[in-house]
Amino acid sequence: MFETILVPTDGSDHANKAIDLAADLAEKFKARIVLLHVLLNQSSVSELIKLCDELKGPDDLKKKLTKIEDVELNTAAAAYGPVPIPVPVNLLEEIGFLIGDNAMQLAEAKGAENVDIHVRVGVPADLILAAAEHENADVIIMGSRGLGHITGMLMGSVSHKVNHLSDCTCITVK
Repeated sequence: MFETILVPTDGSDHANKAIDLAADLAEKFKARIVLLHVLLNQSSVSELIKLCDELKGPDDLKKKLTKIEDVELNTAAAAYGPVPIPVPVNLLEEIGFLIGDNAMQLAEAKGAENVDIHVRVGVPADLILAAAEHENADVIIMGSRGLGHITGMLMGSVSHKVNHLSDCTCITVK
């Protein structure tokens, strides 16, 4: 029934539950899992630091993120308000590969044998839909919410958009 299962992941609890479900289905149907991570451009530096801690990311990555956070705080104090500083793409990619590696480990621990990881930059819903078409996905399994407060709302809109526009079956987990 399922040959290819697409699982967008951002490292959130809901995404990890989606990986668990996908791995169970992949084991049952001998399906391939395609993990897709879209860089977390909209996440705050503090959210990224917390995520790095949870994923046991390298100390040098955490130090670089902490420096950006310090600059944000100093700039906010001087400007009388928050001034977000964009996180460089190379750091977002490093975090993306940490998330992808963790997701692969979760899937394989649940019995999935054929798992691919893709890390991309772009608009999450658009990339998920494009990946589903490109990979000939039979099903997309994704979390209903993502990381943090703002990205949680964004992921909610992402899962909503994917559910409505996808040509394949979509399963949204909480």
